Amino acid sequence: MKGDDEPDFTLESHSWMVLSDQVAVKRMDKSSFIHHEMAIPVEIRSFFNIEKMLVGEKRQVVLSHGVIEYPAYFEMLNDKNPRTRLVWKSDLQRLIHEKFPVLATYFQSHAKPDDTTPDMKIVKTRSASKYLLFFEDIRKSSETLELLKVYSREELKEKYQITDAIIKNGIFMPKDTPSIWLFITGEKTPDGIGYRYHFDGQILQFEGQARGKTDGLIINHERAGNEIIVFYQKKKREFPNYGFRYLGRFYYHSHTSGKFIGEPAQFILYPLDVVLDDEKGDLIDVEARRPPVPEGKEKTRIQTRFERNPGLRRQTIKIHGTTCAVCGFDFAEKYGKLGEGYIEIHCLKPHTSIRGERDVDPKNDLMPLCSNCHRIIHKSDPMLTVEELKKMLQ
Repeated sequence: MKGDDEPDFTLESHSWMVLSDQVAVKRMDKSSFIHHEMAIPVEIRSFFNIEKMLVGEKRQVVLSHGVIEYPAYFEMLNDKNPRTRLVWKSDLQRLIHEKFPVLATYFQSHAKPDDTTPDMKIVKTRSASKYLLFFEDIRKSSETLELLKVYSREELKEKYQITDAIIKNGIFMPKDTPSIWLFITGEKTPDGIGYRYHFDGQILQFEGQARGKTDGLIINHERAGNEIIVFYQKKKREFPNYGFRYLGRFYYHSHTSGKFIGEPAQFILYPLDVVLDDEKGDLIDVEARRPPVPEGKEKTRIQTRFERNPGLRRQTIKIHGTTCAVCGFDFAEKYGKLGEGYIEIHCLKPHTSIRGERDVDPKNDLMPLCSNCHRIIHKSDPMLTVEELKKMLQ
């Protein structure tokens, strides 16, 4: 969205985009990574006020990134078709390579950028010879993957230019990308590694790696700004080419450390992008459930929209926990590992007052309930309140 002081225009040429008279963005390419420079099309020269440069002329400038200033210069090349370029020295080039090491290697043998290549933003200052430099991080994996589509590891390696053999592991973090990939197989073959996984559309339970080297990535992913995305197959070779269905983003809820040395930690994650369809039992895109349920349907159908909404569920559990608000039942205490993190989410509002999911406040309108209490509350018409059911159990 443009600010009030920005003109209502966007000028595009080749891989450049001028957003305003103060800001320009360049999609980085091979020249940026290999040749210490970027070409400036004729249409973009006016942004830098270099339309009148002469062939062979150099104009010194400073590119400032953070607190460090890097010397650079504009140059009009002396050839049959004069073109302008912005050239910088090796110190800035080292920064670019350190920031994006995989792309630096990629462009040694490839010429064209793709949709994961970052942008370089250039912002003017009061000085005509100084520009602020910003690097846009590479997109997170979730922005370039199609929800519920099946991907093989080979397809992912080609798509993201991955050469690291560690992608064959169950937990993998591509370089230059703030994403943690989990490859989950629900039913293991007898000869497979003994890690256990379970996903029912509401909770993902899985075991970390035995040596625990990647556990911290999962536990601290939000603090570090990394997303967790999951590729899932119910059983080995469920899909051709050893593919996995992409289930979107998940977030860390809790974990239990192994009791003995070498025993993997038990993790619980919740989904953000998929839910289990109540009628068909298939995993579907959360957004596919957004149309409101018409009045006249069962109250439980309206209730389920909130119970299965990953965003509301996540917030409710963060606020109220996973113990039943009526009877105090804890699924983990009763069923052990299988019950960890499981709870149903109840909406305290009468169904007739619900206008939409935005009308629901997780702190005041939603509450965790065990399956029995949840069904008893809805058995009455009008439904019982949490306090009324508590008094009945006293």
